[in-house]
Amino acid sequence: MPAVPKSYLPALAAFIALSFTYTAVNAQREGAHVDAARTRWYSQKERGLAALSHGATLEQRH
Repeated sequence: MPAVPKSYLPALAAFIALSFTYTAVNAQREGAHVDAARTRWYSQKERGLAALSHGATLEQRH
């Protein structure tokens, strides 16, 4: 008795849907982490510049 051919289309569609969802959620989390790191970096940079210039503002430094 020959084997009945299976359609892999439903499994492929489910895999693609789940992988895109997983990727979108992880990319959103990574984006939030990058934004937080950028914010920390800029605040540290400003604190460092303020310490080096004895609290002078950007306009006063130039």
